[in-house]
Amino acid sequence: VHGGFWGVPKIGVQMDPLPPPLHFLTGRIGVAAVTAGPGVTNTVTAVKNAQMAESPVLLIGGAAATLQKGRGALQDIDQLSLFKTLCKSCVSVRAVRDIVPTLCKAIVTAQSGTPGPVFVELPIDVLYPFHVVEKEIGGTKSARGLRGRVVQWYLQNYIRNLFAGAWEPRDVSPLPVQVPLATEDEVGF
Repeated sequence: VHGGFWGVPKIGVQMDPLPPPLHFLTGRIGVAAVTAGPGVTNTVTAVKNAQMAESPVLLIGGAAATLQKGRGALQDIDQLSLFKTLCKSCVSVRAVRDIVPTLCKAIVTAQSGTPGPVFVELPIDVLYPFHVVEKEIGGTKSARGLRGRVVQWYLQNYIRNLFAGAWEPRDVSPLPVQVPLATEDEVGF
């Protein structure tokens, strides 16, 4: 690690999927977590390589806050469309309670049948703690006029729905992976 700006080290990251023989020997899935926008777009070639090599890869990409999607937010691009033809599954998480089930299902999808890459988009507002999201988008406590009260009501409902069920216990046991096996006729015995 050399260089950097104002004492912050510069670190390069490259996503290389596991080669097929290694995956078949270890039974493990490759995982990459990248930032929104350019972080996601920089993985397109690696994801295509994983698709061609039939390597199971879970790509977790950040995204603009759900409220700001399609409204010109920083690094807000249609990431799901970008990976639709490259991945077995492309999903955006819309509520905190859905993070674990979505990731579990994505891992199973990547490993089941013909292995391949999957993409899970995690908007920034589902990643931050409740108090941070409430402070940032909760609106003012003393809304003026009907319009102000309607906006305040909408934002408070949005935050409640975003975090609804987030603290309930979830089943985190692994889901079964469907691996196709060759029949005796296909093997030639």
